[in-house]
Amino acid sequence: MKNTAISNKDLIDEAKRVLYGNLKIGYSKWVRSDYKYISPSTHHYTHQWFWDSCFHAIVLSHFDLELAKNEIRNLLKAQRLDGFVPHMVFWQHGIFGWREILRPLESSLSASPKTSQLIQPPLIAQAVEAIYREKKDQDFLYEVLPKLVAYYDWLSNERDPDNDGLISIVAPYESGMDQSPSYDPVLGVKGSSAIVASVLGRTVTFRNMIRGYNLDKIFEDDYFNVEDVLVNSIYIKNLEVLSKLLHETDNEQAARRFHLLYIKSKEVLIKKCYNKDDGFFYDLYGRNEKIAKVKTVKGLIPLILDLPKTIIDNLTKKHLFNAEEFNLPFAVPTVSRNEQAFSAAPVIVAKEPIIWRGPTWINTNWYIIKGLQRHGFEKEAERTIDKSVELIRLSGYREFFNPFTGEGYGAHNFGWSTLIVDMLLS
Repeated sequence: MKNTAISNKDLIDEAKRVLYGNLKIGYSKWVRSDYKYISPSTHHYTHQWFWDSCFHAIVLSHFDLELAKNEIRNLLKAQRLDGFVPHMVFWQHGIFGWREILRPLESSLSASPKTSQLIQPPLIAQAVEAIYREKKDQDFLYEVLPKLVAYYDWLSNERDPDNDGLISIVAPYESGMDQSPSYDPVLGVKGSSAIVASVLGRTVTFRNMIRGYNLDKIFEDDYFNVEDVLVNSIYIKNLEVLSKLLHETDNEQAARRFHLLYIKSKEVLIKKCYNKDDGFFYDLYGRNEKIAKVKTVKGLIPLILDLPKTIIDNLTKKHLFNAEEFNLPFAVPTVSRNEQAFSAAPVIVAKEPIIWRGPTWINTNWYIIKGLQRHGFEKEAERTIDKSVELIRLSGYREFFNPFTGEGYGAHNFGWSTLIVDMLLS
C-alpha cells in the first residue's frame, strides 16, 4: 500500500491532528490518578472507552509508539484485581448533560461511578500486538501480558455461563453496537422501530444496575444474555493473538492454554452461530440459545478467523459481495439492505442519532478488510479501503456514514475513523 499511502499523506496527517486534538491530560481527584488518553471526540465522547482506545493504539503504533503504549497503560489503570477491565473510565468529574445522568445505569447503585461495569469487544491483545510488531519491545510485553492474561481469564470464567467457549454480553452497549437490530428479537421489538429499540435497550442497563451488576443474578434472570457474533469473533481472534504473544515471551504453558481455548471457541462459533441454509452467522440469545435472525455486519466479522472455504465463499459471494445486501456504493453497511430495520440515515431523537441500524462505520470496515486479506481477497480488500478513504475525503473523520451517499453523521473528528491510517500503512 506504499503508493496509496503517499497519495493519501494529507489524510494521514489529518488523522494525526485528530488524535492529538482529542488527547486529554490531567490529574483526576475523582479517580485519584494522573490520566492521559485519547477520547473518541473532543466534546461528544469525553471519557475513555475500551475499544476506542484499542483502535487509537493501533493507529498510533504507526507514528507514535510511546503514546500508543500510554493508551494501553492508561486503560489498564482501571483494571480490577479480578482481571475485569471496564468499557468506560470516567476520568473527569463534572461533565454535565443528559448522558451523564445515565452513567450510573452502566455502573452500580453508586451515584458517582468511576467506571462502568460493562465490557466492550475485547481487542486489547490486537492493540498490544500492533505495538509490539513495530519495535519488538519485549519489556512492554512483559509489562502488560500478565494483565491481559488476567483479563481474558476473567472473560472466560465470568462471561461464559454455559462453558461452551462463547462469552455472553449482558447489555446492548457491551458490543459497542448499541441499537443494532440484531437485538430487536431479544428485546421483543417488532418491525423496524429504532426508537422503541433504543428505549428498551436502556431498560436492560437499569435492570443490571438494580441487580448490582451481579453476573450470577443477571444470568439467572436471562433477560439479556446474548452470545454476540461480533464480540465472540473478536474474542476468539484475540485468544489467537494472545497465544502468539505469550509464545514471544516463552510462556508456553499459558500460550497453549489460550490456543486450545481459541480452537474450542472457534469450533463452537461455527457449530452454534453459523446457519448453513443462509450461509451466515447470527447472534444467539437466552439460555436456550434462540437465533436472532437479522442480517447485520456482525455476521461477516468471522471472516477474521480461519474458517472452512465453504463458509468463506458463502459469506463473501452470497452476502458481502451481494448488492441486495452489503455491497452498497459505500460499503459495508452495518445492516443488510434487504432487512426491514435497515436505514441508510440515522433516526434522530433529541438531537442524538440512534446508531448501528444501517450506516457504514470505519471500524467494522477495518475488520472486514482484515478478513478479506486473510482469505486472499486482495482486490476486494483494496476496493473497500478505497471506498473507506473516499468516505473520509467526502465527509471528514466523522463517526459514521450514509452507505449510499457517503454523507457523514454523528461526532466530528472521531478517533477510530483514523483506522484509515492502518488500512493504508499495513
